[in-house]
Amino acid sequence: MSHSQIQSDSEEFVQQNERGDINFYSGLFDINDEVVKKPEQIQTIKDKVIEQTKQSFSKQSTLNQKIKSKLNKVALKIRKQNEELNEMEEQVEEEQQKNEEQEQSLDPKIFAIDIEFHELKLNKALVLACHDQGYLHPTNVQAKIIPIILKGNDVLASSCTGSGKTAAFLLPIMQRFGNLKSQQYSKALIILPTRELALQCFEMFEKLNKYANCTAALVIGAVPIQQQEVELRKYPDIIIGTPGRIVDLLTNSSSIEIQNIEILVFDEADRLMEMGFENEIKQILLASPKDRQTVLISATLNATVKQLSLLALNNPTKINVDFVGGLAYGLKQYLLRIRSNQDRDREATLITLLKTKFKEKTIIFVKTKHDCHRLAIILGFLDMSSCELHGNLSQQQRIQAYEDFKEGKFQFLLATDLAARGLDMTDVKAVINYEIPFEVTRYIHRVGRTARIGAQGISVTICLENEVVKFKKMIRQSKQQLFKMIADTDKVKQIRRQIQLLEPQIRKVIKEEVAEMEVRKTEMLTQKGLLQNEDSQDNSTQPKTTQSKFQNKKSKKSFKKIDN
Repeated sequence: MSHSQIQSDSEEFVQQNERGDINFYSGLFDINDEVVKKPEQIQTIKDKVIEQTKQSFSKQSTLNQKIKSKLNKVALKIRKQNEELNEMEEQVEEEQQKNEEQEQSLDPKIFAIDIEFHELKLNKALVLACHDQGYLHPTNVQAKIIPIILKGNDVLASSCTGSGKTAAFLLPIMQRFGNLKSQQYSKALIILPTRELALQCFEMFEKLNKYANCTAALVIGAVPIQQQEVELRKYPDIIIGTPGRIVDLLTNSSSIEIQNIEILVFDEADRLMEMGFENEIKQILLASPKDRQTVLISATLNATVKQLSLLALNNPTKINVDFVGGLAYGLKQYLLRIRSNQDRDREATLITLLKTKFKEKTIIFVKTKHDCHRLAIILGFLDMSSCELHGNLSQQQRIQAYEDFKEGKFQFLLATDLAARGLDMTDVKAVINYEIPFEVTRYIHRVGRTARIGAQGISVTICLENEVVKFKKMIRQSKQQLFKMIADTDKVKQIRRQIQLLEPQIRKVIKEEVAEMEVRKTEMLTQKGLLQNEDSQDNSTQPKTTQSKFQNKKSKKSFKKIDN
């Protein structure tokens, strides 16, 4: 067929189509002449085909959208996973960098940088807990004490405050007793001088016990004794308590038994003796087995501690890791001299310091409870955030103040020497001595609340003109440089005038508190008298007990031996 013929046929085909002579749907069906004669049926078929085609396209489009949506979700999930992986990699890199920086910044005078915790024969659970606390290497005190306690030898150790002594005796005790099967006696008894220190030791135990399975009970005063008796009947591996409550339970309860304990620890031993717990310590020594292991730890080794060591220890290993006269290397000491001999100038000077130089996490040590509370009232009137910690507060109030300051709810903690011993609060920026402490050991313990375990810290001691020489003599043994600090005299005068204007309100608050306290005392005495009358009526027919657990002849003889 020639090209001209094909073109002619094509033109004829187009013309027929335009005239309607050709039906494109006619070949799709077997239609007879009668159907062809009914165009409305053909139109119906056309509409059906068109509708089916549209539905087919719609279904395909919906399917494509679903597939596309699923693909988008999968892609989004993959993208998130990649982002999480990238974040994890960045965190790992940051942690590695921090660890490297930390290791480079560790002071070899404080940390045993050549030793890791696992090298001290501690299990993985304890090592991991130490790492969680941010410690990759033990302190020098820990590196020396832990192996000796694990061997079972008696220990007499001294080190400056903030050197990690609490973990030094807790870790080996938990290592020895944490994996033992349950036995019907407690294995270790830890004695501390104050409730706050006992609570802090228990908190440290809980941190170190994060991945371990050791058990402990906290036994302190001002807590319902029945609750403690229930805990002690479960035979915890470790008992952490104060001497007064321990002796109370030994004397008047059968819930505590220490005749089978294997380790006895006296922490802050110098403070135990200073606070007059000598008799309680003797009773605890009598009630515990003679073949026990004893650990005696103190920040200072004075004459009373040495006397206690002769009573309690058997051929001990002596460890002395003293930084600089008992002070940490990271501590910077300042003297602020008041150019007068008037005590009233201290308040204005202190508040000027707090307003201008120290605005976060600062502890102010005061000699008396009265001065401590008065300062708290003044700071309250001046809208300065503070809390108190002293002996006039209930145990619950003291614990609450400690916890609130520790959590950063208050800028300033006003405290007597009650808080100076062993309280471990992170990130304490400065310690201010409102006046010179009575003795150098108190000064050491006060300023030891900052610059702990390698950190930096500042101490400021406010001195009157006639106290400067005495203070310099007191800290001479530290062999550290003493810097001078100067308060803005204009601001001091301004604050002094503010306090003078506030004086009537201050006295009114104190007077109202005293009156309220007297009312509470009267109510308590009245209630106590009623209870005693009820008890006397209930017990009138019961025989009186005349001897306690430690009042028999054998115990009295033993006491005489110890006293001699």
